[in-house]
Amino acid sequence: MNGLHGPLNKRLPLLLLLAAVALSLWTHSMVFNEFVMPTYGNTMIHVASSRELVETGQYPFADDYSYGGGQPNLYVPVYRFAYAEAVMLTGLPFDLVGRLFVMLFAILLPLGFFVLCRELWGEWPAAAAALLASAVPELLIYTVRPLPQALGLALLPIAFYLIIKNNRIAALAATALVVLTHQEAGVFLVGCAFAFFALKLLQALAAKAEKRKLALDAPAKLAFACWLAGVAVYFGWHFFITGNLDVFGLAQFQNHEGGKVTADLLATKAGRAVLLLGALGAVAALVRVVRKPFEPLNAEYFALACAGAGLFACFNDLVGIGVFMDRFIVFLGVALIPLAALGAKKIFDLGEALAENLL
Repeated sequence: MNGLHGPLNKRLPLLLLLAAVALSLWTHSMVFNEFVMPTYGNTMIHVASSRELVETGQYPFADDYSYGGGQPNLYVPVYRFAYAEAVMLTGLPFDLVGRLFVMLFAILLPLGFFVLCRELWGEWPAAAAALLASAVPELLIYTVRPLPQALGLALLPIAFYLIIKNNRIAALAATALVVLTHQEAGVFLVGCAFAFFALKLLQALAAKAEKRKLALDAPAKLAFACWLAGVAVYFGWHFFITGNLDVFGLAQFQNHEGGKVTADLLATKAGRAVLLLGALGAVAALVRVVRKPFEPLNAEYFALACAGAGLFACFNDLVGIGVFMDRFIVFLGVALIPLAALGAKKIFDLGEALAENLL
């Protein structure tokens, strides 16, 4: 029996990837149904800064359009610079460039998850992850709008891949890029990187206590470097704009902006299928970690670290932070997709084993 790993099916994961890209393009194509480019979600605030850059050659560092002007422009600038550059290079109008950006996000999402999960679990789970990228409702809601969040979300799986692959220069560059594209995406990225490093450090310390040989390996060290780089880049930007390092003095922290995450809200926004498969994948990863405590298992540790960072962000009100809890559900979805792909793999493996026993 050839099964999922037989020679007749070697090309099927790539065909599923193409199907995932086609599905993503179709779902995101709704951006062309609007007579005017969707303007909800502060879309035009970012267009305003990009337009000023195009028309005057100056970026409005000291004038934040979102609050009527007169105060520092706190949004990180990469998305707006990219938007302006695309308009200047193509000569296309802002609304069309925004729509084309959405289609770019639609392509990057399944490709990014495919590359990441192929590195973590193999080609079949990678194909599942690419398809699941269209199964997280909140991920579609955020990426169908031409916003910095969408670009940040599209870049996250690629940045994760570079870390786990131990591509040092590219991973550090990707970290800086994400941090300067969208604040929340940057927070999630550095949170995942630090959580992965911390878990691997604990594993190495436990091995040392048991007199086992298990050094802190290269991906874990790179994750720590990415955490340091991400924090330094953002604080550098914040100081450049505000002249201080008081991030917790921002209105979002002072006013505790964000809604509380309930079970119903989580199920609705993350998607029940991804939650269930993700829970199964998390159990599978935990079981392997417990059974092989002194094996490197970077894939399992990384996936669990990202899920832990996502859960912490969604429920940060429990530790007194209380900022953007509901907004972080989409990032938890990003973390759950690799685990859901692993969960799908376990189901297929079980089905294949049962079929072989019956035939």
